[in-house]
Amino acid sequence: MTAVAASAAGAGPAPTRVDRRKARTRRALVDAARRILADGGSTDVSIQEITDTADVGFGTFYNHFDTKAELFEAAVREVLEEYGAALDEACADLTDSAEIYAVGLRMTARLATTQPAVAQVLVQVGMSYAWAEDGLAARALRDIQRGIDDGRFAITDARLGLLSTAGCVLAFLQLSLDRPGDLSDDDADTLAEMLLRMLGMTARSAAAVAHRALPALR
Repeated sequence: MTAVAASAAGAGPAPTRVDRRKARTRRALVDAARRILADGGSTDVSIQEITDTADVGFGTFYNHFDTKAELFEAAVREVLEEYGAALDEACADLTDSAEIYAVGLRMTARLATTQPAVAQVLVQVGMSYAWAEDGLAARALRDIQRGIDDGRFAITDARLGLLSTAGCVLAFLQLSLDRPGDLSDDDADTLAEMLLRMLGMTARSAAAVAHRALPALR
């Protein structure tokens, strides 16, 4: 493609060597924050510890983030958005809004064994991301509202359904991480069944939905 054609197609200039170096450094810092979160470490670490983990110079930190809180927020949002996108992909062929909600809940409750790094991030951020506009909570709210609109759930306020769901799942994950082996996959499915009933489904319908075969998660 000629330069004129590229310009006509709306393509911007190719990244320079400096641009690529900046992108690599930012990526290294976010990855370092993700490792700190996944290891169960406190976010109360020094910038020196972060840059050491990222293997970048201390002075480069402020070229990308104003504060540690800004860095960790970027890391958390990235983790939760990636996991939420994987859930969307796993549920792409499902049509029952109640099942889509239940699949997300059952898979998330299993994270302590299937993806412990993501589980650690979830329990660390707790309810602080319940109203985030992206990531996991936004998708759960969407699925609950869809269930209400489809007549699958009897509650009228999706926000209350989200709060109940988030509180139970976070408690389940915390116990699963603190006491490995105490809770099983069957317990995760039972939790989903209980929450489906809380949302207004009959006992029979909730049991049927909560114990269907799970789709594959990338």
